[in-house]
Amino acid sequence: MPSGKAVFQSLGPWEDYSTPNRDLRLLIAIDTILEFPDKAARDPRAFEMAGKKTPDEVRRELLALRKKRAAELSITYKRSDGSPRVLTLEDIFGRKEAFEMGYNPNDSVEIRWGAPEGSEELMTARRRTPASQVEKMKALRPWFRKRLRPAF
Repeated sequence: MPSGKAVFQSLGPWEDYSTPNRDLRLLIAIDTILEFPDKAARDPRAFEMAGKKTPDEVRRELLALRKKRAAELSITYKRSDGSPRVLTLEDIFGRKEAFEMGYNPNDSVEIRWGAPEGSEELMTARRRTPASQVEKMKALRPWFRKRLRPAF
């Protein structure tokens, strides 16, 4: 595992199998979806709804739509034992914090998809990132929390 910002841009197997850039983009996309109802309500003119509905009405409608679609939309991944695991968009939204540490290819797929500790979902996980790499990842976590990619 590379050190520091090299985690985001490297060569060899780490670059081929790690996903820090994808996970950072995923976190930004999740934030965008979760924050949109409030953003639209704060600036109704930017969304061409001025005078049509109150900002609070629009916010409530957008929240209801997000809740509905997040329950309807899902992905399925194959766990370490080959069994399928379905995650709704709502499940994924709730795993933001886990995605800040889910990019290491030494972890099983369950960990990379943010399976909660002690859950049935995590029981099939076969691999864990070595402790020394977990410490490196913890040091990089502020970039993920702030949704920033280091400059090169």
